[in-house]
This record gives sequence, structure tokens and C-alpha cells, in this order.
Amino acid sequence: MEVSMDGLRKRLIEDYNLLVKRLKEGIDEDGDILIHLDSIKRQLGGIRDALVVLAFSHDPNNEEFNCMDANTHFESFNEQL
Repeated sequence: MEVSMDGLRKRLIEDYNLLVKRLKEGIDEDGDILIHLDSIKRQLGGIRDALVVLAFSHDPNNEEFNCMDANTHFESFNEQL
């Protein structure tokens, strides 16, 4: 079975770009970032979900693309994500 990764890659790029945009918009004059969790929650969740899919994807015909170990940990930014 072959799977296209285009959708996953596009979503990662979109979530990353929007996250960076929102973080940049939150930079104050002292260089601190002031941002509400709700404004970045979906992007962080989307990036995490895509990374989980990538981590546990594998190609049995390509030894360089193995599934990650079952003990692979994905940190949560906020338990609500």
C-alpha cells in the first residue's frame, strides 16, 4: 500500500506558519511574547498530531524509515490539547 504524505506535510506547514505568525504578533517592545493559549491551541495540537503520525509511520521496504519505538514520548503543551 502506498500513502501520499502531501496532506500531512501541507497541514504541518500551515500550522507552523500560523503559529509563527501569531507568536510574532505577540512580541512586545521588551521582546517578550504575550499570547493567549486559545490563539495557538489548534496549531500546537495539529503539529503534535502530525508528528505522531510521522513517528509511527514506516516503510517495511526501506530500513531507513522505521517506526519509532513504542516508548516515544510527545510532550503536551497544555493538557487540553
